[in-house]
Amino acid sequence: IQETFWDWYIETLEKHGPYDGVFVMGDVVDGEGKKGMLDAFESNIQRQAEAAAAVIRVANIPSDKIWMVRGTPFHTNSVLEYEDITASILNCSIKNVQKKEIEGWRVHTKHVAGRSDTPYGQATPLLKELDRLEGEAFKENKDAPDVIARAHVHYDCLAKKHQRQVFDCPCLELPLDGANSRRYSSQEYDVGIVVGYFQRGRLPLFESHTMPLQLIKDGGYECVTW
Repeated sequence: IQETFWDWYIETLEKHGPYDGVFVMGDVVDGEGKKGMLDAFESNIQRQAEAAAAVIRVANIPSDKIWMVRGTPFHTNSVLEYEDITASILNCSIKNVQKKEIEGWRVHTKHVAGRSDTPYGQATPLLKELDRLEGEAFKENKDAPDVIARAHVHYDCLAKKHQRQVFDCPCLELPLDGANSRRYSSQEYDVGIVVGYFQRGRLPLFESHTMPLQLIKDGGYECVTW
């Protein structure tokens, strides 16, 4: 399964590249296994961080154009920041929030976002975040972001208001049956990447590229006999 996933990832990167830069949206390691460690392929955090660096490297982007944001503390820190190991390997920037201006467009990226499993309500947490940042900019007399990128929720969603765009990125983690049937049953789950196109004076374009998925669960109901 992971080999098929890797092949899809490499093929997708090659198809839509080359790339000028990348935002790495956090939770690139699973951590020390506070729960569900049987679902992890590797328990050694150093090796998790090295594997994450290898995944990022294949995009073939200069280290000064790799911008990482830290993920949820549940996965990514304890006595140290685990994702900082990945950033150190790549010699790239890592922050809790990355704010960049690209071709005149202000981009605000952070890992954590609110989620909704109501299909028609998934844009609500995104628009709430957009409204919060607009209000903050008004109160503090500063520029509001034009693009707001979030992750965390493992599904793909985009909304636009006031010529500002806000979106949740799909994830790069397969929905294993053991986790999704035992611990949670997310109605929406997308695996993939988002490619952004920036041009000065033109509204940025964001294309999601997601992997076709079919989660194979256990078969039918067992007949009970007495």
